[in-house]
Amino acid sequence: MVTVAEYLKKVDEVIKKGPFQDNWESLSAFQIPSWYRKGRFGLFIHWGVYALPATESEWYPRQMYLKGTKSWFHRIKTYGKNADYRQIVEQFNPTAFDADEWVELFEKSGAKYIMPVAEHHDGVKMYKSELNRWNMADLTPHRDFLAELHEACDRHGLGFFCSNHRAEHFFFLNGARKNCPDSEVAKGLYPDLYGPAALPASGKPSDFENCEPSEDWCRDWLASACEMVDRLRPRAVYFDWWINKPQFKPYLKKFLAYYYNRGVEWNEEVVVFYKVGSVMKGCAIFDVERGQIEDVSPVLWQTDTSIAKNSWGYTEGNRFKTPYKILTNLIDVVSKNGCYMLNVGPKSDGTICEEEKDVLLSIGKWLADNGEAIYDALPYNVWYEGKKKKAGSFNENIKYSKKDYRFTYKTGAIYIFLMSETPHKINAVKALRAASEGGIRYTIQNVEVLGHPGKISWTQDEKAFRFTLDDSLLNTHLPLCIKVSVD
Repeated sequence: MVTVAEYLKKVDEVIKKGPFQDNWESLSAFQIPSWYRKGRFGLFIHWGVYALPATESEWYPRQMYLKGTKSWFHRIKTYGKNADYRQIVEQFNPTAFDADEWVELFEKSGAKYIMPVAEHHDGVKMYKSELNRWNMADLTPHRDFLAELHEACDRHGLGFFCSNHRAEHFFFLNGARKNCPDSEVAKGLYPDLYGPAALPASGKPSDFENCEPSEDWCRDWLASACEMVDRLRPRAVYFDWWINKPQFKPYLKKFLAYYYNRGVEWNEEVVVFYKVGSVMKGCAIFDVERGQIEDVSPVLWQTDTSIAKNSWGYTEGNRFKTPYKILTNLIDVVSKNGCYMLNVGPKSDGTICEEEKDVLLSIGKWLADNGEAIYDALPYNVWYEGKKKKAGSFNENIKYSKKDYRFTYKTGAIYIFLMSETPHKINAVKALRAASEGGIRYTIQNVEVLGHPGKISWTQDEKAFRFTLDDSLLNTHLPLCIKVSVD
């Protein structure tokens, strides 16, 4: 095993030698990789021990210690009144996991990169670690699942990212300290698994936003995150919201400098995703969870969301979005210069449920026809007509009408997305009317419906660009994309 102090010495040495230093001025030299903008669509993967109970959500390890929750009652009924999370961890054994099978499905979805959770709030690492024995490579029969997944991505040409949620482990299991005096947490057993399980000054487990991470924990977090990138060599790293606590800031700067310097050593363009103002603007990519920004951003941004409405991890009660809902969300994000990360929650045995498989295959089929308007596409001068969503996290639901359109652009082509599930037969788009201002002066050379040759007629005047759809297109129940070739 390696100590935190030993790893942090290595971190300082890498920063000292590299071009990136741990201050915002130096880190602002970060450049967004071109491959990321071109890809536009990837898959998040929440898979870990929390999938084994398959109850409530991926927050089961926390909820099982909070009185009155569905997970509290499930723990007592399934594992026993005094059961602890360690017992569940030791039962996790995904014998059906097949990395190539996963990646073949992900490839068919049209995703250009994947991002498995390397460590969630529960503190269990899904990769080999020398810093902590609670890692799946040591707990299962000598299998490093994320290493296998990375190797499969390399074979299939998909980018490999990973996410790290260890910051939140500082408080995550504090319900056991408050509500379960006979728990291993309360007795001080297995601290390397349960972490500090810190209670805020109020003594209320739910008041975790007012917890203040200790210096020791911030040091542990930095060493763990740096070991993760050394072990997995991801092209991108995602952090959840709690790194915005001010105590993390000097350590976060060190991580960014360390990782960006590693990217230089590897001759690899790498990137970090952050939420709610954790990182200085221009030093990484801003992410909005299950939400939006309101208008086009001049710089690339990202949203992450899930196929399941109620959980990121697999549960037996998951409720799933339709391909139409996901695709209109994807289109809206890309039209505003965003990238879209869609989450999958595999079962504990390592298989992916049929509902999520069907959604991924439907998305892949749609992208096979319409991907040219998504991959490497840019926002058009006007990115929407109709209604738009308000900015903010957890704000992704919108009901589109037959007058709602989104636009993307590539040199020589303007793409119009019809956002309604049942579009109008006759459509009028003001943004492409023949006008010097508020319209276009390009010469329209061709108009087509991607994936449906010969199904459209059109006219243009000073009021609107009008097109008429063939009756066969009016009940496709997926967004249509009109390609307008111009000169």
